[in-house]
Amino acid sequence: MIYSTGILVLITTVYCIAIISAMVGFVALKRKQKKAVATDKWVKISVIIPFRNEANNLLMCLESIQKQSFSPHLFEVILVDDHSTDDATEIATNFISRTNINIRLTALSKNKTSKKEALKNGIQQAVYPIIATTDADCVLPKDWLKTIGTHFKSNNGMLLGAVAFTRSKGFLAAFQTLDMFAIQGLEFGLLGFNKPVINNAANLSYGLDAYTKVGGFDTFNTPSGDDVFLLQKFKFQKLPIAGILSDKFIVETKPETHWADFFNQRVRWSSKSKHYKDKTLLFFSGLILLQNFAVAFGYFALFFNDNYRWVVFGVLLSKWLVDFILLFLVARFFKRKYAMSYFIPVQLVYPIYVLVIFTASILLKFEWKGRKY
Repeated sequence: MIYSTGILVLITTVYCIAIISAMVGFVALKRKQKKAVATDKWVKISVIIPFRNEANNLLMCLESIQKQSFSPHLFEVILVDDHSTDDATEIATNFISRTNINIRLTALSKNKTSKKEALKNGIQQAVYPIIATTDADCVLPKDWLKTIGTHFKSNNGMLLGAVAFTRSKGFLAAFQTLDMFAIQGLEFGLLGFNKPVINNAANLSYGLDAYTKVGGFDTFNTPSGDDVFLLQKFKFQKLPIAGILSDKFIVETKPETHWADFFNQRVRWSSKSKHYKDKTLLFFSGLILLQNFAVAFGYFALFFNDNYRWVVFGVLLSKWLVDFILLFLVARFFKRKYAMSYFIPVQLVYPIYVLVIFTASILLKFEWKGRKY
């Protein structure tokens, strides 16, 4: 037992150092943002929105684009239908008929299916030098395009933006919100050290020339990961990658409302991890997985081993403390500190969640938008 406890202490020590580093990077990036100067030369942007069966969300997304503070003459919107079976296509068509923005609708051919294929289809039709992507279930802040247009320093780079879940009540919504805060904390915390490892296609932009230079998207047979694998390509070719932490640049999306849908979503997200190649991403992914294995072991040790109970409790308390500080910093930035009231119950079940999702992503099939993988 002494060796197991020693390993627990070692893993937690490394984990705490890594999370503290992310905190420092997050704060540093926020301070750097305050000093950043926007360019007075606005670029033109092609917005690509793939969608499949988003009849309940698409209109809100399109209306948020129509309300953009960016000049309509400086952007175009390309909607790509990935074989929707609901009313999403009709909703898009009706919106196009009454809007004054430059928007068009296209659809994938029968032999092509997937979000990546939809994005590729849209990019092939883009006429402007900057590609901006979001999801059809997202609502964009009114200065979203303006921020991209005035901060894009190079047509050869990538720009990362923040994503948050809309305010919702209940444990499931709070769980997803805190989980997303952890992801955003690592994303922008590591970016603060110029070590980008993850991003989110719901708020992402990059140069068309750069996209072509890296060879476009990956060829992995995964329903997700188009964003992070493209990031890896940019990183491996040493192309500039930046991010914006601003309350005017937060894209909002809805959390899942049912546990089964949430489970399917997270298994889908986790399924792409076997294709990771970035060493920093592999380190943090592996460390987080090991830490949660260690915490699960710590729960066991608290109840069944008296000799090292206080050591284990101290280790768990240290882990919870650094997690709390990171999540609080991110929650304060997103103006969602209310979610921290769920911190303790979320922390208690989180190790079990991680182990279940990790195991399920290896052993089980999952479904997304009516397709099985």
